[in-house]
Amino acid sequence: MSGDRFANFRRHYSDPAMRRKLGKLTDSLREAAIILLLLIRDPGTPPWIKLLIVGVLGYVIFPFDLLPDPMPFGFTDDFAAVSSVLFSIREQITDDLRQRAKKRRL
Repeated sequence: MSGDRFANFRRHYSDPAMRRKLGKLTDSLREAAIILLLLIRDPGTPPWIKLLIVGVLGYVIFPFDLLPDPMPFGFTDDFAAVSSVLFSIREQITDDLRQRAKKRRL
């Protein structure tokens, strides 16, 4: 058994994979995903929130979704997952964070 149990999945959870996926998303979903990325990289974000974010971004990046992305309305499940996490952690999302997400380009 390999020392790195997640080596087979690492290619899906990288910055290049995230950029490719974000390039296909709507502007609002892209901005929401960037907000989540900024929160996960913030050392002040509580660990339980980081776990939620890892889970939802993993779902967004992973190539096999509940609704495959090439299908009509294929991003609906991604949008629902990201929206539910954003709603759960809304107290962590400041105006400054929203402005940084709008300026950020991935």
